[in-house]
Amino acid sequence: MSAAEVENQRLRELEEAFALFNTTSEQLATAYDALQLHVIELTQELAQARSERLLQLAEKERVADRLARLLTLLPAAVLVLDQMGKITEVNATAIQWLNNALVGQSWQSLLPKFATAGEVAGDWVLPDNRILNVSETVLDKALGKIVLLMDVTEQRSLSRQLSQHQRLRSMGEMAASLAHQIRTPLAAALLYASQLSLPQLTDDKRQHMNEKILARLRHLENLVTDMLQYAKGGQSGNSCIAVSDLLQQVQQVVEEPVHASNSRLFVETSIPDAQLRGDLAALITAVQSLVINAIDVVKEGAEIRISASLEQQWIKLCVQDKGPGVPLALQEKIFEPFYTSRAQGTGLGLAVTRAVAQAHHGHVSLHSVEGQGSEFCIWLPKQEESL
Repeated sequence: MSAAEVENQRLRELEEAFALFNTTSEQLATAYDALQLHVIELTQELAQARSERLLQLAEKERVADRLARLLTLLPAAVLVLDQMGKITEVNATAIQWLNNALVGQSWQSLLPKFATAGEVAGDWVLPDNRILNVSETVLDKALGKIVLLMDVTEQRSLSRQLSQHQRLRSMGEMAASLAHQIRTPLAAALLYASQLSLPQLTDDKRQHMNEKILARLRHLENLVTDMLQYAKGGQSGNSCIAVSDLLQQVQQVVEEPVHASNSRLFVETSIPDAQLRGDLAALITAVQSLVINAIDVVKEGAEIRISASLEQQWIKLCVQDKGPGVPLALQEKIFEPFYTSRAQGTGLGLAVTRAVAQAHHGHVSLHSVEGQGSEFCIWLPKQEESL
């Protein structure tokens, strides 16, 4: 190859290299322009995100301030517990009501020191007789709980007054029916008593008349007893009652009518150590009324089962029989005062049972199948040992 050809080839290679350099420079310039645009976009996005973040922080600060003011003005005590159950934060009302150095203390051990358990589950009574209702809300397993204490003194007082007024109104409505209920056995007793002076009356007939008179007088006594119990049914008492003691005393009280009717009574419980709060005599009467009702319905040879069990926070006292059952249409009516389908019934037994259950902040349920029997259950709140 001649020198001229070599020189021409070198020139072509230089031209190609220069052209490639120009192309690469243009690509780099384009990429740089694109990168600058991307940097500008990212800067704008970052500025917008920062602005939104600042707005969010400002909003959170406003919300936090509103919540702090709300907690200050809230007519309730609020305590925040950590995962160990220790108090970490309180509001001003909590300090005012409890008057204790609260932060750092264990809530479980602190509450019983300044209050006693009330009649209603969750209620605690302060030394000045104010009633606080305590409720807890779980925040998170790692964060603990929030405890809310509400002053329910006025509500409980109004509730008791309302219950008493309703009972008095019911008593007024029953006055006419009570007069009829008393008149019937009283008239029969007077009739039999007037015949005792007849000279031709034999000793056997005189004894028979005496038994008739005593039966009518017992009926009047039962009627008055049930009436008094119904009238004071709004009073539940505040004694701590063991379920086992209650069942034992019920068994003793109903022993005579069970034996007299050739019936059999079975008593069983899976919660002998469970406790109730209330009036022992009233609760005995409530369960006794269910047993007597079962005996009266079945008459002779009744098989009655009393059981006590626990369902969540409720103690369930049930009386079950294998009698004729209660028709669906009558399952609510039989709890009305003075409603009875039996000549010797007072019509107050089941009404007394319901009144006592309601006075103890519980209720009565009935499950009955015609021809198979009935099960009456008294549901009562379980007494909490500690909060």
